[in-house]
Amino acid sequence: MDTPRLELDFVRDMRTRTAAEGGIFWNGDGVLSVFEAEAAKKINALNFSDFTLPDKLADLLRGRAGEPVSWKQVRVAWIAQLRHLANAEGVGQLAVRMEGLLDERLGRPLDLVWLAQEVCTRSLLPVVVAGLSAADTARIIRDQTLKLKRLLTFEAVRENLWREIRSTLIQVSAGSVVRRELRGRATGRRPRRLDLTDPVVDMLPELGLDRAVDAVTAVLTAIAGPPGSAAAALLYELTRRPDWAARMAAELAPIAPGELCNPRVAPVTHRFVKESLRVWSPPLFLARPVRRDIDLDGVCLKTGQRYLVSPYLIHHDPHNWKDPETFDPDRWLPEADQRPCPAASYVPFGWSPTTCIGANLGISQLMLLCQLLCTRYQIQVAEPEKVRMALAAVPLPMGFQGIVTRR
Repeated sequence: MDTPRLELDFVRDMRTRTAAEGGIFWNGDGVLSVFEAEAAKKINALNFSDFTLPDKLADLLRGRAGEPVSWKQVRVAWIAQLRHLANAEGVGQLAVRMEGLLDERLGRPLDLVWLAQEVCTRSLLPVVVAGLSAADTARIIRDQTLKLKRLLTFEAVRENLWREIRSTLIQVSAGSVVRRELRGRATGRRPRRLDLTDPVVDMLPELGLDRAVDAVTAVLTAIAGPPGSAAAALLYELTRRPDWAARMAAELAPIAPGELCNPRVAPVTHRFVKESLRVWSPPLFLARPVRRDIDLDGVCLKTGQRYLVSPYLIHHDPHNWKDPETFDPDRWLPEADQRPCPAASYVPFGWSPTTCIGANLGISQLMLLCQLLCTRYQIQVAEPEKVRMALAAVPLPMGFQGIVTRR
């Protein structure tokens, strides 16, 4: 059932060098590749041990150092809010939004990669900023769509001045939506809402408006790409594995969508989701600037240098995974002889202290997608024999065209 992958030269080179040189080596451009699980965990912890936000714009203009604000403060506030957004009621509301987006796309030819991106990204938008007008929602989506077009390509994008200007204008327009919303809620002109913007309103005196806008737009950027890419890979596996789709349909049919806030209620589906994230974690590589001088077990990096980590290569490391190229959700069974290795070797949501705050909600969304596509909708792929998985910035199913219909 497994099909050949189409890899960018860079991906192929990194796989080859990792096999030949081990999990840590210098690239020709002075970037340190860190593809060994424990080393990647360690370097991320060292690099982000003092993770503060940039100074306020006013302080930067005056050439002075401002009062530091740790990203941990913002993350703690968001995590507390996510307990309400990712509970049974919140996940149930997410399911309704996802179903509505699928209904809008029924019966017409679709690029199934874009289907996954739109259903995931647009259903998550109210989690970040709720209550936007149709016009403001369109401004946010326009910015996200532009970023996705760059991400979802197998070819290098040639930049030009007009494209850069257009991109900047669209980004500024989206930022102005967030700025107005923060100001409106802070002054009482707009209602407070249950979303990730609201805790930032309470932190405005510490953050300042510019840093607050940056914090919210960072989350808007985070939901435009990785969640939908993970969902596209999930659709790819679902359409190729009818036996697993049937098993999940039987498991998911009697479960209310909101109950999927707890993945343990559907263990078969949870294993399928976990394995899809192992095999196809987006993004494939993450380049990080060195924020402070680091000594990684005798390898020295100076502030301003860069290092590269790869969930994809860690998830395919034969030293830690048995038959890593094989898609096998049952490797996650407690009694399986392919049991997963230590936690550092499974990082679909990144490394502490910068782990994705929405990991639990992300798992729930993928399980909701399985429920919808196994019990209420079905995908008919136009030319299944032409579908293949490409490895670019993210795993990217190619030739993945089809239609969605109601069961």
